[in-house]
Amino acid sequence: MVSARTPRHYVYVSIGSNLAPEQHVARALRELAQRFGEVLVLPIVKTEPCDIHSEHAFFNTLVIFAARESAETIKEWFNQLEAEHGRDRNDPLRSQKDRTLDLDILHISPELSMATMSAFDEPYTQVCIEALTSPQNTQHITLGNLQLGHRPATVYTNDGSSHVFIIEDTLDRLLQRFETTLHREQGLA
Repeated sequence: MVSARTPRHYVYVSIGSNLAPEQHVARALRELAQRFGEVLVLPIVKTEPCDIHSEHAFFNTLVIFAARESAETIKEWFNQLEAEHGRDRNDPLRSQKDRTLDLDILHISPELSMATMSAFDEPYTQVCIEALTSPQNTQHITLGNLQLGHRPATVYTNDGSSHVFIIEDTLDRLLQRFETTLHREQGLA
């Protein structure tokens, strides 16, 4: 059981889609923000399919959020989201096919650190990280009536109205703001 006393940890996640990616990545970001609060989003990049044969390019990004739930609980929810977006979770060949949404937990840590991401070796994760300094192949998506994707951003929703808010800034400032918010919530700031 998760309680307010359960310590939060940082969850590093890759998001990918190559079927209606603008729609599915935007919807997934909204759903993540509604469940976990603030979500730090790296630039969204267009990449060639990796380990599947497809004519459809992917939109990929990396996100970080703070959570109290276990990795198993989060992964279970991710599987549910993928199914709600139209992915057949029961297909044994699903990893070799086009997908509306693919959510993968890359790492969970009690510390927030960009150095953690340098260990991610999948080509699509590296392209997202490289886009922080060299924004080639970045793509924008529309979330509500706001656009994001070319720069790092924090996405969050207003609990009362469920409106989506996006803050774009430098990665260092976003990380500092993200960590300060978490510490304030835990009573450490």
